[in-house]
Parts: sequence; structure tokens; C-alpha cells
Amino acid sequence: MGRADRVITKHCVKNATLCVPESEAAAYAEYNPGMPILTHPDSLKGLARKRQFILERCGNHYQIDDDIKYIQRLYVEKGEKVPMDADEAYDVIQYVGNMAKLAGCFLFGFSKQRNPLQYVDHKPIRLTGILNGSMGILEGSKLFFSEKAVVSEDYWICGLNAYHHRMLWCDERFAELGEKAFHNLGGCSNYRTIEQEKEDTLFLRQSFGEAIQMKHDTSLAKRKHPYQRTLKIPF
Repeated sequence: MGRADRVITKHCVKNATLCVPESEAAAYAEYNPGMPILTHPDSLKGLARKRQFILERCGNHYQIDDDIKYIQRLYVEKGEKVPMDADEAYDVIQYVGNMAKLAGCFLFGFSKQRNPLQYVDHKPIRLTGILNGSMGILEGSKLFFSEKAVVSEDYWICGLNAYHHRMLWCDERFAELGEKAFHNLGGCSNYRTIEQEKEDTLFLRQSFGEAIQMKHDTSLAKRKHPYQRTLKIPF
């Protein structure tokens, strides 16, 4: 939404479809020729509602942000190429989705770490925790997106998945590199305020209790805002 001339994900992964408000379809078609476009009513506001709209209309699918620069490998040696090309990125998404299906998982995605130095080569697959932003959802799940998780729909869906299905499939060998949410105008940045972050964190605590905890600064990363949260599932 609001980024017709700034869709950069189209360069990093093949065979993507744009999901946009009806009133913006013409602009997105003009700036992104050849890309399939799925439209939703302008009255459908918020990322959680858009994600649910996609979930109800697509089968096995991968929801990816529009501002991803590239999908990268984390298992690299010094001097090796980190970013993947668009065809390889598409193949990796299919591969990880198929592995999730074979393992009996309904939710899948990539590592939340973006620095190859943080990759642990003895732990390439993670079966619990959080997927940040982009995610794949397979048919037959009990998953849905709550409208109350306005800017935390990823935490909501991961908590709900743990409740119903216990496992997710996260391939830690790959990650996405995108624009910073608070600096890229349009999309969910229009309503991602500190007050909304606070309301979302309270809602998640009401829904999942102690599994939602407040994040603290570490030597490797500082919090972006005081209501930043983490998901700690007890299994």
C-alpha cells in the first residue's frame, strides 16, 4: 500500500503476486508491468486483515514484504556470495515449504538473524519461536490472523501456531534483508506507532501470557522502542 513505485522485492524473488487496495491497482500495474495483482477492498485496513484476506484466498503460499532487498545465505565462508538471485530465492522458498510439509508443519520461514556471524552451523533448523515479517502458510492449518494484532501479526500467528500445531519450520540457513520498517513510508509504517506497539504487546500478553515477554538490550542489539517483545514458548 502506498509504494507502487518502490516495490523492490520483485527484483529478489520470481513469480510473486502483488496484493494491493483496489484504488491503487492501476498505479501498481503501471510501475510493476507484468506482475499479477490481487486486489482487496479499500475498506480493508491493516496488515493483519490483509494477511487474513490472502490466507482465505490462497492455498499453500509465502507472504513476503514488498521492501525486501534480497534473500541471502547465512552459511557462507569468507569471500562467498551472500545474496541469492531471484530464481534461486524462489526455489529456496519452494524447498523450505516442502520440507515443512514433510515434517508436518503448517508455518515456515527463514532466520530472523541477518548476520552470517550469528549462524550456528550445527542448528540449521528451528522448530519453535518466532518468524519475523515474511512467512509461509500451508493448507489445512487452524491458523488465522487477529485484527487486534495490528502491528504484531507475526507474533500472533506464531503463538497461535504453537498452541494448535506446536512446531513451525524455520530454516536458519537463509534470511531476508529489507528496509527498516520505521523508515520506509507506506505499507504498515503509516500506523506503526509507539502507542500501537504498546497496545499490541498488551493484547499478546492477554492472549499468550508469559510466552510474551518484554525484550531487553543486549551487547549485539538494542531495542527499537520500549515495548519491543519476544516470544518464548516453553517447549
